[in-house]
Amino acid sequence: MFTRAYTELAFYSLLLFTLALHKFFSLPNLATAVLLLPLAFLPREGFGLKSPWNFSLLLLPLLYPIHPHNFLGLSLQAFAEEVFFRVYLMRKLSNLTVSILFVFPHVLLYGGLFSWLTFFPSLLFGFVYQKTHSLALVSLLHLFSNILWFELFSKLL
Repeated sequence: MFTRAYTELAFYSLLLFTLALHKFFSLPNLATAVLLLPLAFLPREGFGLKSPWNFSLLLLPLLYPIHPHNFLGLSLQAFAEEVFFRVYLMRKLSNLTVSILFVFPHVLLYGGLFSWLTFFPSLLFGFVYQKTHSLALVSLLHLFSNILWFELFSKLL
């Protein structure tokens, strides 16, 4: 029997696999599509979506290339990560566990100390999500964090 825990593990494994592919073949949109895949399985009412067209959201990464210095790309990436890690995984896992899982894709992609430090913003995003259940709010916090990193801190270092 294919239980929900196996589905979460399968999606997370698929995410790590697509990120490994991205390192060799530059396929960032594929990983973002995997991050959005839970939208097809989550109750659409939680997102304010009343239509079976949720699947169309999975096409967003294919329509617009993600680039770290592109505002739309940063926005889509933050939203996709929050859908996957907060809305999907935190239904069954603790904030601490999800924050640990959040670190590994960053380490796989970027390596270095700063990738390990994504654990702390993830804890904050998880705490805010637990208190508000607002995907929009944590996505905006995540976007702001990414903008700070890509536009300010990464240039200073």
